[in-house]
Amino acid sequence: MTVVVLDRPPATGALPYAEWLAGSGRDLVLLTGTPGPRPGFTEVHVMARYAVTAAVETTVLALARRSPVTAVVALDPADQLRAGALRDLLGVPGQSRDTARLLLDPIASADVLRRSGIPVVRRAEVRRVLDLYRYGHEWGYPLVVRRRRAAGRRVLAVLEDEAALRSFVRGGLTSGRAGSVPDLTVEPPCPGARHVGPGLAVTDAALAALPVEPGHPRVVEAVRADGDWLIDGVRYEPAEDPRAQVRAQVSSAGLALEGI
Repeated sequence: MTVVVLDRPPATGALPYAEWLAGSGRDLVLLTGTPGPRPGFTEVHVMARYAVTAAVETTVLALARRSPVTAVVALDPADQLRAGALRDLLGVPGQSRDTARLLLDPIASADVLRRSGIPVVRRAEVRRVLDLYRYGHEWGYPLVVRRRRAAGRRVLAVLEDEAALRSFVRGGLTSGRAGSVPDLTVEPPCPGARHVGPGLAVTDAALAALPVEPGHPRVVEAVRADGDWLIDGVRYEPAEDPRAQVRAQVSSAGLALEGI
């Protein structure tokens, strides 16, 4: 039986996973993009272009054909999405892909909160140039265009008017790869006061409405707009103690660990 650790560089670095998972009674297999000695693992697979290669997933599936995978550990948000998909496919307990997506995709988390009656900021996905013109007409300008799933959700443009929009979309929105779809969102600016974490009725309600998964801490952020508090985002919050987080992910899969 096998515990798989997904280690995306450089966010997590060379953490002592094997030391933290001592006493699991399972083979420990590391998939990483960072070369170097990793004592304590049964196998270490170093992958070129780790962030984008499908070899991460196919390697885990090959491992599962040899020995049952009993837990998947991931700290980076993008790896948590991968881990959730693998758990779903292999029937491993723990955070699912859909739950992991809520911490990475602001459109998905807003949909869940809105269905629970929790007010959220105006934000929409952008899949084509026409979407920007549509929201410029419905919401007015300025508009903020951001990366949808990237860490930090970097601002790509602030469109002050339709002329700025035309300049921004000149040449299209995709990377030029065949079949690629823009990974963008659009929203009006929200310059009001902000609150992170519990302590407001709206953030407490949002935290209660979101699935709770051991080893996957999350935080919500609210912004004050037109006199009301609105949820502006839900995101993964790295734990102060990654050891406890790693061990919680394994324990939530039903494995006992020494010292827990």
